[in-house]
Amino acid sequence: MVTAVRVSASDEALLDPEGAGWRGIALERIELDPTPIVLQPSEYVQTKWKPLGHGGTPEVRVAAAHNGTAIYFRLEWDDETDNSQPKDMADFPDQAGVMLPIKDDAPISEMGLPDKPVNMWLWRADLEAPLYVTATGRGATVRQPETPLSGRGRWSEGVWRVVVSRPFNVSLPAGLVVPLAPGVSHKCTFAVWQGAAKERGGLKAFQPVWQPLEVER
Repeated sequence: MVTAVRVSASDEALLDPEGAGWRGIALERIELDPTPIVLQPSEYVQTKWKPLGHGGTPEVRVAAAHNGTAIYFRLEWDDETDNSQPKDMADFPDQAGVMLPIKDDAPISEMGLPDKPVNMWLWRADLEAPLYVTATGRGATVRQPETPLSGRGRWSEGVWRVVVSRPFNVSLPAGLVVPLAPGVSHKCTFAVWQGAAKERGGLKAFQPVWQPLEVER
């Protein structure tokens, strides 16, 4: 279970992945698996990547908090290389995502269904702000033009520490927003992409089971 602990801390303190706002908040270890090769979006990708392997990140360590106005997820994982500045089209950034179902029982491996959409908060090491993505199935993802998300990441001595945040109240259509608030129970899951391993799109490590999310009052 992931519990978003209520704390008395400023947005600035909680956006700092190494800041004092996170002291005393326990990390939950979430195991990750490679996404099944048969679920990759094309036969070409499946054939090319089957012998190469992907999804080599075995776990992500997660903490969550809120200060009454916004919720924060802090993700930490081991990564030998800092891939935050791709130099050409053949390079890919390190990435991490928090995914939540907009409708209950949306399938994770399928990235939702037409009647069961999901919402991904996608942090990329090469971008200033996380991407706000909705999906209604594999190959049916939409990057929303405006993001209500904030995020920061820091790589040090083989470890990424990243915070992704969203205000509880956002000015987006209801069908694009997961209703989060103090006292709410929901679900979440996580994914990590290793840029050095050319991971992108469906090539990632992920947790295939929804994790209970409790937002403290």
